[in-house]
Amino acid sequence: MPEENRSIGEILKGAREEKGFSLEEVSLLTKVRVKYLSAIEADNWDVLPSSVQQKGFLRSYARVLDLDPSPFVVQLRSVIQEEDPLAVEESLISPPEPVTRLEPQSLGEIGTVLRTQRERLGFSLSNVEDQIFIPERYLVAIENGSLEELPSTVQGKGMVKNYAQFLGLDPEPLLLAYADVLQRRLVKTRDEIPGIKHPSSLRIWLRRFLASPTILWVGVVILIGTVSIWAGLLIFGGPGSSLDATATIPGVADILLPTPTSSATLEPLQSTPGEVELDIQTTIEPDGTELENAEISPTPGLTGNEKVQVQLIIMQRSWVRVIVDNILAFEGRLVPGSVKLFGGELSIEVLTGNAAGVEVIYNQLDLGAMGLYGEVVDRIFTAEGIATPTPTLTATPLPSDTPEASTTPAPTATQVIE
Repeated sequence: MPEENRSIGEILKGAREEKGFSLEEVSLLTKVRVKYLSAIEADNWDVLPSSVQQKGFLRSYARVLDLDPSPFVVQLRSVIQEEDPLAVEESLISPPEPVTRLEPQSLGEIGTVLRTQRERLGFSLSNVEDQIFIPERYLVAIENGSLEELPSTVQGKGMVKNYAQFLGLDPEPLLLAYADVLQRRLVKTRDEIPGIKHPSSLRIWLRRFLASPTILWVGVVILIGTVSIWAGLLIFGGPGSSLDATATIPGVADILLPTPTSSATLEPLQSTPGEVELDIQTTIEPDGTELENAEISPTPGLTGNEKVQVQLIIMQRSWVRVIVDNILAFEGRLVPGSVKLFGGELSIEVLTGNAAGVEVIYNQLDLGAMGLYGEVVDRIFTAEGIATPTPTLTATPLPSDTPEASTTPAPTATQVIE
């Protein structure tokens, strides 16, 4: 508790020196500038901008030194009353009740709420800038509802939150209103883009149903059952078979081994336009995890005004490569549950090795999975619509002729002269 024969500044300074703190260390802990702390220790209260800051800084300083701030606040009131008789009249005026619930509907209303609370507390924009380190021009933009003057939507959200907390307001209603305004602007921007085709809900449902791994397993079971029944009929014969047919029953190897009459043929040297060869180099770490050796360029921060926006929702483990405006934005493996958001002005190209594991939301439109399980799909999303690139085929060099071996003449016998 403060002593009657010592001033507030002397008590705080003595407690700080006993703990071995410097003014710079106390400034880092309390977020109060050194010049204000020096003024408090010197009992020079006129340096502080307002009476609210005098009490607030005094409480913060006392708590850092593990002191009860209440006696100091009472002593500060008596000191202020002795220095300024008008403070007695101010103390009789009840302080305004804090705003507990706010539901603004626009950026202008958010700024009005913040400006009203700031003026009620007696803070100027320069005082707020000194405390929360937000430039004054951004504070003016927030109070005026000018979203375009902020660096980005993400930074604007953080500035609104810090500003509200500093003024003693609940930031949640303000942040919800801020998000609603951004959503309305995004929907308005999307509606202004022409040429976007909206697929029907039935088509999206069929695409998701066919892309499900369950369909693949059901098809495998049906195929195995069909082959087993067909093999049983060939081995044991049908109802009209006779005993003479046992001499012509094919062997098991003839049934299980593939025959030349198969309808599917493989051409290893050529690939169809829908197939893309992927060359992924992985390195194995000591703990067994795989890391992709892919160069990833940073994705620029989204402002909500991009013409092309693509959100990838990973349902199965998949390899994905994303190119935004002809710049590689991401390349690597993604695990289920991952969500990636990309935005660009010209185009966004998405290439995946497992189309069933990647769901796409294109400009707030849910397109579902990109394809079937294990299918390689490449899509280009632009402001005009969706395109599929045509892969180019590289010519395979012909093998060079093997040179023929030349005949080496046999050595002749050397004649010995006697």
